[in-house]
Amino acid sequence: MTAPPALRAADSPAGPDFASGSTGNTAPASVTGDESRPAGTSIDADDPGDAGAVPASTMPPQTSAPPAGEAAPSLAQTRFELVPVAEIEAPIALAAHPGTGQRYVATLTGQVWLLDPADGRDADNGADARAAPQLVADIGSRVSQGCENGLLGITFSPDGSQLYLSYTDTARDSRIAVMPMDGETPQAGRRRVLLALDQPACNHNAGEVQIGPDGNLWIGFGDGGGADDVFGQGQDRATLLATIARIDPNPASGQGYGIPAGNPFASGDAPEVWAYGARNPWRFSFDRLTGDLWIADVGQNRIEEIHVLPAADGWSPGANLGWPLFEGNERFSGSESPPDLLFPVYTYTHDDGCSVTGGYVYRGSAIEALKGTYVFGDYCTGDLWGLVRGPDGAAVRKDLGVSVPRNTLVSFGEDAAGELYVLSAAGTVFRLQQTTP
Repeated sequence: MTAPPALRAADSPAGPDFASGSTGNTAPASVTGDESRPAGTSIDADDPGDAGAVPASTMPPQTSAPPAGEAAPSLAQTRFELVPVAEIEAPIALAAHPGTGQRYVATLTGQVWLLDPADGRDADNGADARAAPQLVADIGSRVSQGCENGLLGITFSPDGSQLYLSYTDTARDSRIAVMPMDGETPQAGRRRVLLALDQPACNHNAGEVQIGPDGNLWIGFGDGGGADDVFGQGQDRATLLATIARIDPNPASGQGYGIPAGNPFASGDAPEVWAYGARNPWRFSFDRLTGDLWIADVGQNRIEEIHVLPAADGWSPGANLGWPLFEGNERFSGSESPPDLLFPVYTYTHDDGCSVTGGYVYRGSAIEALKGTYVFGDYCTGDLWGLVRGPDGAAVRKDLGVSVPRNTLVSFGEDAAGELYVLSAAGTVFRLQQTTP
């Protein structure tokens, strides 16, 4: 068992001091909640080894180092801004299309939009034309609404020929589906469900889907909803609830999905499971340089947490993220301490927010000081933060000095060049960039 690190609150000023009693998330009447968040935001209604080498296609473009004798800029001295690139109702996830680099945005209500490649800016005179995004797919009639339901996540296959989706169907059960691409257009009429998972409640559906450096499809599922792991799924390896799952979406048979070699569980357990003991891993991502897997797991009463599964360790197959035995690194229930426990690398309490929104390790070229920093934030405060790990693995949080409206920070996105985007449920997609002096 990995020993729990010391609980880390903010390590640098984090902006306004929001009351710790504001736990954001009003659960629907049918769900016993312990936190409060507006319905329909789809994150958390009651508070919300065969590691392969990183393919060249996922590596960031090479950039030049600062001139000899010139110090690299520091993160503390860098100022950031959020530049609007699109207005879309209820944006929830962003993915870049391999090959073209085009950016697609999914909405909670079931639509997929293609963004203007120029971000609506007139290159000749600098005018902001704000060209409207193009609607390219709509499965709204297949998607449930309200609570934490909806279209929750999208990602592309490595060759860009398939678009994968995570959503809740009209029965409020989780579905992982695939649409073939025809040029720039997902073929919604040819949508095929890969994996179906019944949900006992309408919250804690998680929603992230990512293609890992190994070419497999990684999926996040919450603990089934309610509060206090009421359905007893957190430590049950026989279910996909409360897990990070890994499947082969293109098995040799050409049907369904396959179980990749190296998945840690088999007989008596769910073979799709890679890691378990998650509460609601709403967003996770792979570092495109190192391959490390960063998982932001939404807490319940007190603590938000971030785990890292290192690629060098084969992504810690079979890792137990601890829920509900632990919330963060504090005992939540029971007395067991299983040997497979993997404690978070960083936690923060509800003095600083109430629902973590995971992001990406920045590997773009436009912001030198941000390279290698894990960019994330909190749904309730809307603040954006950077997490920097020292040689000993200890994590220090830095306030990036920018935010979106409170109770709207639903997701981050990464384009083909590694630049980062921020999605606000208020209806705006932003690009994170350095302020020009």
